[in-house]
Amino acid sequence: MSTRLIYFAWVRERIGKPQEDVELPAGIETVADLLRWLKSRGEEYEHALQYPDVIRVAINQEHVEHREKISGAREIALFPPMTQGRADIGAVVTFSGLCRDEAGRLAALELEHYPGMAEAEIGRIAAEAVHRWPLQGLTAIHRHGRIAPGENIVLVVAASAHRQAAFEAANFLMDYLKSRAPFWKKEHHTDGSQGGWVDAKEADDEAASRWKQAVPKRN
Repeated sequence: MSTRLIYFAWVRERIGKPQEDVELPAGIETVADLLRWLKSRGEEYEHALQYPDVIRVAINQEHVEHREKISGAREIALFPPMTQGRADIGAVVTFSGLCRDEAGRLAALELEHYPGMAEAEIGRIAAEAVHRWPLQGLTAIHRHGRIAPGENIVLVVAASAHRQAAFEAANFLMDYLKSRAPFWKKEHHTDGSQGGWVDAKEADDEAASRWKQAVPKRN
């Protein structure tokens, strides 16, 4: 089974690519095993992962320790601590959006996206948030494909000197993701039937529209 590895910040810069799909060899059971294997793949990996204790890891958008098993992981992200060496960061706001099943009939949610445009639109929304608020860091990860109830769909992390900017930026990013990013949802029910495509919600557009009049908080 192929596993997608995603790299952020200076980990991405040192490795030289934002992500890759790999077939993990036998014997790679934990995050620590993965890091050791990656370091053996070449100078760029050795440079990026020379201090593995510094590297933070998320499996399927959930933070994990290096001893965590990676069996069945579809997506593994490697990134540095957001606040390392940053005395100017006073608040880090994290939001995780989950697949929910309100009626007890949902087997999975299928998320289709427009490759290329989806990533570009997320980048534009994030850039707008950075322009509007004094942020020290901002990360957004959005999954696609088949997602079961209880699993993560989206992760947003915002860092700033004060909590208000981080909270507002995370809210802004989520509101705009739901109304502007090209993602479509299709329901699959537990009885094997398809529930059809999920309609866009007027409430999502209304939530996004409130930011058009909002004054940027760059102070």
